[in-house]
Amino acid sequence: MDRWGRGMSKYVFDQEWHKERERLQALESLFDGSSRRLLADLGVGPGWRCLEVGCGAGSMALWLADRVGPTGRVVATDLDTRFLAGRDRVNLDVRTHNIVTDPLEDEAFDLVHARAVLVHLADRQQVLKRLVTALRPGGCLLIEDVDFGGPTASMLAQYLIAPRYPGPVAAERVYLAIAAVFAANGADGSYGTRLIADLLGAGVAGVGAELHTPVISGGAEQWTRGTVEQLADRLVGTGIVTAGEVEQFLAASAQPDTYYLPPLMVSAWGQRPPS
Repeated sequence: MDRWGRGMSKYVFDQEWHKERERLQALESLFDGSSRRLLADLGVGPGWRCLEVGCGAGSMALWLADRVGPTGRVVATDLDTRFLAGRDRVNLDVRTHNIVTDPLEDEAFDLVHARAVLVHLADRQQVLKRLVTALRPGGCLLIEDVDFGGPTASMLAQYLIAPRYPGPVAAERVYLAIAAVFAANGADGSYGTRLIADLLGAGVAGVGAELHTPVISGGAEQWTRGTVEQLADRLVGTGIVTAGEVEQFLAASAQPDTYYLPPLMVSAWGQRPPS
């Protein structure tokens, strides 16, 4: 059993990479707005007990703590919580925790939220059932995950506009190579397409969902570019994309007059049925 525990893939990314905090913060800048809107629509407010799984750089855990106020409570978990250290709220409990193997309270939370987490888990359906069990009857679940592999890679590539690069930029092959690196580590770059079915299979009631991705101006975000930069050698190692094509993508996506799409984020929500 590796450091991630049985049922969990080897994490694709190097958490010691010198730009990892910036990469995670860039994910937050892209998707926090939609996540907060959806959580507000679910009614999250004063007094709620919330579980934030895979808290990353910590912005959603802090927002939830402020949202639920002094009468509420937020438990924020991750394998590596150092980016949230030193920013505690009185009502925020930060735990170093493996969602696959470590104990988790049953029927303890009014809300469970996880973003870009299940994509990395080999036994996603079983973990999802654990998260539903952690909810009180009638509690709310919001799971958000990515889709950039398979046919979606072609769609994402079609939106890339790079005036300084008159020839085609190999965006589709870059995304397919990232998906291949994910697959080699037991992760699933197309998991977003299966998220709704998995919520239904876990017994979640009142399931709803939406897709979200902003159109990015080059140099305005470091989540997509940071992913490509960190994984560059492994992308080339898949044989899907060349080193020159990876460099071209990074160069083009740094230019302000380039526009492109990051991976889609699929957000799906519902409730644990009342007892």
